[in-house]
Amino acid sequence: MGMSDADKTKKQLIAELAETRQQLAALAASGAERKQAEAAREAENLRELNRLRTELLSNISHELRTPLASIKGFATMLLDYDRRLKRAEKREYLETIDKNTDRMVELIEQLLEMSRLHSGMLAIEQKPTSISRLCQEAIAEAQVRSPTHHIMLDLAGRLPGVNIDARRIRQVLDNLIDNAVKYSQAGTEVTVSARRAEGELLVTVTDRGISIPQKDLPQVFERMFRSRQGQIPAEGGAGLGLSICKGLVEAHGGRIWMESEEGKGTKCFFTLPITRSSPRV
Repeated sequence: MGMSDADKTKKQLIAELAETRQQLAALAASGAERKQAEAAREAENLRELNRLRTELLSNISHELRTPLASIKGFATMLLDYDRRLKRAEKREYLETIDKNTDRMVELIEQLLEMSRLHSGMLAIEQKPTSISRLCQEAIAEAQVRSPTHHIMLDLAGRLPGVNIDARRIRQVLDNLIDNAVKYSQAGTEVTVSARRAEGELLVTVTDRGISIPQKDLPQVFERMFRSRQGQIPAEGGAGLGLSICKGLVEAHGGRIWMESEEGKGTKCFFTLPITRSSPRV
């Protein structure tokens, strides 16, 4: 006895309904898997953030403890042995206290700057600026801070002005020059150069000091990363300076990177965009 058209239609509808249910179940399962994967990624990100926060606090605590201990120790010496100490000794102790206070202020300023960068609250006040003049001023002051090095300027002709926050870019220059001095021997040259390159200003700080391993170059601008730190035990720092430089350069629409060659030293490059309205200043 043959199946009627109505029976065929009913059977087809049941099959289609079952197939639809299977598709819905598969979609639901896929959605649940995606949510689980997203939750797992979020949990992993939170764990990594917590690890970085803990590492940062530990690092900062150590960096603060060292100058604090020195300040406390020499202040106590001055109070307890004031009458026994010679004038030259007192001055030496006061200079040590002053130096370590500066170190603490610098560290706190770096933390505040890092906080502003990551919260998006950093104010960039751009205006036409001569990068040549800015480099000259940075080098002149760096030479006073580091008289044992030869800090040179190399400018490729007359450069166009750029619309930048001069105070922030000066901060970048100071940090890169100080890093170059810190990781190179006394008597060597540190060169700051600037030239126009395809619609950008390219600024380079070159040292003839300790090279950075190639495997470490992608990480040098991360917070607290100090590739060369272990090679100069006397130099302190929380490893925030280059990370702040990266944030400041990128806030101007530029790029920053490093190149290093063993036995020849390290170059740090950063760019600043030249707009059509950028005048020659």
